Amino acid sequence: MILTESIIRQASREAKEQRILISESTMHFDDAGNYDLFISHSFRDKELISGLYHLFNKAGYKVYIDWIDDKDLDRSKVTSDTAALIKRRIWASTGTTYVSTSNSTSSKWCPWELGVADGMKGKVCILPVMESSFKGQEYLGLYPYLEYAKVQGKEKQEFWVYDQVDRSKYVILRDWLKGKSPYIHK
Repeated sequence: MILTESIIRQASREAKEQRILISESTMHFDDAGNYDLFISHSFRDKELISGLYHLFNKAGYKVYIDWIDDKDLDRSKVTSDTAALIKRRIWASTGTTYVSTSNSTSSKWCPWELGVADGMKGKVCILPVMESSFKGQEYLGLYPYLEYAKVQGKEKQEFWVYDQVDRSKYVILRDWLKGKSPYIHK
């Protein structure tokens, strides 16, 4: 299923109820370490991103989110040092997920991060939030996209990468990060 704002906000509330605080996360960035995913998003979607952070962690993924892992970044003073830091974080991540919302369409950073990640690694997927559309950003349709669903026969939820053209082709995110392409499941 494509994630909706209400599902993600519920995950954020669940994390708060379980007292899973992002500030107390044990998964802080280490220059020598790596992440599974760099999460490209608009800071205006902070509550949604908190919910996504919780969902990714529950599914066993280590994700980079700038305002969590690099708390000292100052969005009001964008410099070449800021850009260099973001490039290092993208490089240290296996893949990049662009969270597509109405706020990310007006972001100056999100399209830049998408282009940097695509050029650097070529391992980019889109996580559309159902209430958003690609109007004015049709290039997002060129990338595979993420959905979140239960693993068949298990209680666990997982992220799945779908082919951008053929919805019958998909692969678990973990395998996609290892280089597998979406394929037809019968």
